Amino acid sequence: MGIWVGRYSIVDWQVREHGPWLVDRQRQREEETLRLLVLAEPVDRRSAEFCTEVAEAVAALFAREALSITGGLLRALRQAHANLAEWNRRSLREHRVAVGVTCVVIRDGGATIAQVGPGIAYLSGPRGLVRLTTAGLPATAPLGGNDPIEPRFTTAEIAGGSVLLLTTAVEQVVGEEEIAAALHAGPERALAELFRRTGGVRDMTAVLIAEMDIDEPEPPRPLDVDESIAGREVAMADLDGSGREIAPGPQRPWARRGSDRPVPLPAIRRPARTVGRRPDEASLPWRWLGLGALALALLALLVWTAGPGLLREDRQAKLDRAVATAQAQMATADAAPRIEDQRAALHAVLAATERARALAPNDQRVSALESQAHARLTLLDAVTEVGALTPVLKFDGALTAPVMPLALVAGGGALWMIETGRGRLFRIDPAGRTPPLELYRAGTTYGGVAAREPMSIAWDATAARLLLLDAGRALFAIADDGARGPRPLPLRGASDLRSAVSIAAYLGNLYVLDPPGGEIWRYLPAAEGFDSERTGILGGGEIATTAALAVDGDVYVLDQSRLRRFRQGRETVPMFDGIDTPLKAPVALVEDTLRGLLYVADRGHRRIVVGDRGGAFLRQYRQPDFADLRGLAVAADGTRLYVLSGDGIAAFDVTPSAAAPAAPAPTATPAPTATPAPAR
Repeated sequence: MGIWVGRYSIVDWQVREHGPWLVDRQRQREEETLRLLVLAEPVDRRSAEFCTEVAEAVAALFAREALSITGGLLRALRQAHANLAEWNRRSLREHRVAVGVTCVVIRDGGATIAQVGPGIAYLSGPRGLVRLTTAGLPATAPLGGNDPIEPRFTTAEIAGGSVLLLTTAVEQVVGEEEIAAALHAGPERALAELFRRTGGVRDMTAVLIAEMDIDEPEPPRPLDVDESIAGREVAMADLDGSGREIAPGPQRPWARRGSDRPVPLPAIRRPARTVGRRPDEASLPWRWLGLGALALALLALLVWTAGPGLLREDRQAKLDRAVATAQAQMATADAAPRIEDQRAALHAVLAATERARALAPNDQRVSALESQAHARLTLLDAVTEVGALTPVLKFDGALTAPVMPLALVAGGGALWMIETGRGRLFRIDPAGRTPPLELYRAGTTYGGVAAREPMSIAWDATAARLLLLDAGRALFAIADDGARGPRPLPLRGASDLRSAVSIAAYLGNLYVLDPPGGEIWRYLPAAEGFDSERTGILGGGEIATTAALAVDGDVYVLDQSRLRRFRQGRETVPMFDGIDTPLKAPVALVEDTLRGLLYVADRGHRRIVVGDRGGAFLRQYRQPDFADLRGLAVAADGTRLYVLSGDGIAAFDVTPSAAAPAAPAPTATPAPTATPAPAR
């Protein structure tokens, strides 16, 4: 299986595989390959001839960037916007143009989508159909306009039957319902179904991105057009001076009613003007030719003497404008309260200094601004390189194989780990003074209940015990010292849950994450267990891809590419605001409740990300041994992190100074007090 990209275009009612406004490029950096698709859409007919140049420019600018995907796209789009805006400033009002752009970067089965101006994308998958548009957002401003651009960024997984469709000029003709019906036909049939519905569209482009077992994409075949016509381009009609058609195209079934040919698209390049002479026009007298030659000589002399000075003045003016723009954006970054706004302004500084460096490579002002912007971005990225990790436990030689670690929690002065190789739970001494103690194994009977594969664990600080939920929805409790062994606890209606992916304990309550049911269930303590009616916190929500849970009065769930927070049943601001690269395949979530810090093990990017409960991104820890992250636990005093990998457990210290924000953070919700209110 691989990512497949299919496309077709209709230009003047003529079907083509490749349209004029789509650019498809690859960027190879070290061992990473990125595929970039750029689809341009004109704001009006006058802008159509610039779409190809704009799409090519965005692709070329992105290809030479060494930034993250979002940073590279943002910088490329802003540079293209600046170039097109400069063109408009030098042009007459009636010649000014504006273009919308949709960019998609494909990497490892995921897609990053950037949209500016007109242009619509559809994402069809397990959550249904999602329509991605810039309408009503700052991103609606196109390239070439007077306002700064603020692209809309979206991340999506192109796997498991998900389909991403990019289109131009389609929805207003066939309607959203027809597009949805085509996509619901599945990846194999979606493009053909869409083509069947767009036979009457004059100009359009459709690009379908899906995971399919196809080596090379095949261009869609017209379903109602003769084979000899479908593969050929329509001959463009031209008129001579008398108005006669000299190259008429053949009659087309999709031609405009009452005409034997469609009106052609504007040329990608402006056609050169031809100047004709009437047959009866007399030759110019020699004296006029002589005067003309003299005038040209005088003009050449004027250009030779005054031209260089004028060019130097124009070049200096451009340089000064670029430097002034960079300085203004640096001031914007200094004043911006949100890290994300600071990052965007700093990328704008680098775009302006790039223009300035092309004019004056050795200008000290440009070098200073570039250095300052890069230094600020490094500060905002907040990367902390972790030194050597402290080994806590190596599985090889200490635990009977196979060991397939699944989760790790800290509590009661110990570490608790479940593994799926043999369905076991271990109590581990963080100091390594005593060997690991096996306290639970699938297939064993505890208190008359047959234990099954452990699925999730949580530390119940109120009762000083570990809670374990197995694959049969049986709940067990284990005392902090592990002396009494697992005891089954009642959990009312557990068999009625659609799933139980993760559990959490807070103020004596038990919380169960049920993604297929769209709910997080709360059980109040009853006797020694949870024989109480459960209540839903969300009231039904879109949490189908969540896999980890934490509760501290608010509720946090870890999705495939983001951390989400819910308060009183409603989702709040996005978490990790200002992070340089979104999460990729995160596997664990843990909270330091003393400081209000959240830690996420981001396996896809081999890092541990830190944020505060107000939503701000604070820093990221990197270390070569983070390549196989499986779980995280934080010490009770918050000074040490325990890292679970495929071959063991290691630790590193987190000092109080390291927990301070690395850059000005957004206004955040205050950290919880010692007795926060229970989650609702």
